[in-house]
Amino acid sequence: MAATGGLIPRLKQPEYTGENRCLPCTVVNTLIAGVASVAVGVVGATAASATVGMGAGLAVFALSLVAIYLRGYLVPGTPELTKQYFPPWMLDLFGKGPSELATQGEEGELDPEFVLTSIGALEECQEGTDLCLTDSFRAEWNEEVAAIDESEADREQLLRMLDTDEGEVTYEEFGDAFRARVDEQVVGKWESRAAFLADLAAANVLARRHPDWAGLSLASRSQLLTGLRLFIDTCPECGGIPEFGTETVESCCSTHQVAAVSCTDCGARLFETHAA
Repeated sequence: MAATGGLIPRLKQPEYTGENRCLPCTVVNTLIAGVASVAVGVVGATAASATVGMGAGLAVFALSLVAIYLRGYLVPGTPELTKQYFPPWMLDLFGKGPSELATQGEEGELDPEFVLTSIGALEECQEGTDLCLTDSFRAEWNEEVAAIDESEADREQLLRMLDTDEGEVTYEEFGDAFRARVDEQVVGKWESRAAFLADLAAANVLARRHPDWAGLSLASRSQLLTGLRLFIDTCPECGGIPEFGTETVESCCSTHQVAAVSCTDCGARLFETHAA
């Protein structure tokens, strides 16, 4: 008994059980266990007898349930597969979707990386050290960029996606860059036309993927769009490869570091912020 008591804790995976249990994974793996048990039962009945087949099937099902209970899943990789391939509405049924988690973060503030990961836009890179776009989101984003009609790619179109009253909007121009204000509050800034096109296309994808996109505040939508541009891997303007880098900017009174994502082919700046 003591040996068993020591073995069970070693077999358990706290990251996938208890409060961390992935309910979609549990359902999927239980269904897999049921199918496998029936298959074993049929083979056993054919090779020996109905009694043997039933016993073998029940044994497989029982062992599978124990594995799911202890480990959280039966088939390795299920948690990652459900996050990547289950649609948001299905995850939401199990309390794992983005609608109830959209503002998770310290003190209830929106956490862009958390939200973008929960809706399948971002995932861990293959190296496991950072986040990257998922293949499916990248494909949708690129399709939206390609579908943008240049005659319609104006500022008002994006502001409509952000659900902003055009009559309240004012713009400030800084060369190729500009920012928009609503009632004196900055609601978005774009370092270049490429950054603007990226947000216009991404807004269309997020409107489909985020189950509560219509309920998000203007500031939250802007945060998600800006956060996505950090991970863009194709320039919407010229198709080049964006790169992350830092540079020193001097003013009359100070010198500071700027962290930026820029296209190596055409120089279009897609993201910029003061480096820490």
